[in-house]
Amino acid sequence: MSDHDRTAWGRPLWLTITYYAIIAWFCFAMLFPILWLVLAAFKTNAEILSASGYFPRQWNLGGFEDALTEIGLLRYLANSFLVSAGAASLVVMVSAMAAYPVARFQFRGRNLITIIFALGLVMPFTALIVPETLIIRTLGLHDTRIGLILLYAGLFLPISFLVMRAFFLSLPLSIEEAAIMDGANYWQILTRVVLPLSGPGISTVAIMIFVFTWNEFLFATLVLSSEEKRTAQVAIRFFQSQFDFNLPGMFAAITIVMLVPILVFVVLQERVVRGLTAGAVKG
Repeated sequence: MSDHDRTAWGRPLWLTITYYAIIAWFCFAMLFPILWLVLAAFKTNAEILSASGYFPRQWNLGGFEDALTEIGLLRYLANSFLVSAGAASLVVMVSAMAAYPVARFQFRGRNLITIIFALGLVMPFTALIVPETLIIRTLGLHDTRIGLILLYAGLFLPISFLVMRAFFLSLPLSIEEAAIMDGANYWQILTRVVLPLSGPGISTVAIMIFVFTWNEFLFATLVLSSEEKRTAQVAIRFFQSQFDFNLPGMFAAITIVMLVPILVFVVLQERVVRGLTAGAVKG
């Protein structure tokens, strides 16, 4: 095989072309339904039902107007934001306070604690449906936003703990030793030294939990039964039966709900990447 048949990395040219062709196909297969959905939001009912093409003949914003007025999407978006932001804040606070002593202190059972949290990632969410909902009902938190926030906090605490632990292990120990020599106690070290340096890790955990809870549907359906408390994901499910003949409004509502976590990730993606790679040196 001649040098012209190889890339700069030494791979055969045909292998590189095949590799990128497979990646392009998977990207297309993933993005095409999303693109179709967004374009359909700008069409009329007649265009959608006639399947007259992928692009609208005339760009129409009526679907978005219906989503915000007829469907009343803003109220449900506010519910989703309240639940997602509350769950993310609670998980960040608890996981930081739990992960720091496990990462820094030597005590009996610290490895067992890490293993227990890791086992929490193995348990499928569907296996937790009955016990979680029964606990929420027993505590009198059914059909409350705080009940859903606490449920989400319990579900996503394991992965948050492991990410925060890895990030704390990546921080230089000499910084904390210098703070101890200056007379700081461990609480001051955590709040004034470690947490300010852990911005990327905290941002990563917060964004992950926000996106996960924003898109979660099953537990939100089981916990929230009142219409005024529904999250956007749950509300869209009921819209499908109430607004069958307003397809542009439905697709516009789905587009708006879908764009929120995408925008959050795009704006803060640099912090997410830094937080996920911070624990690569130690762990």
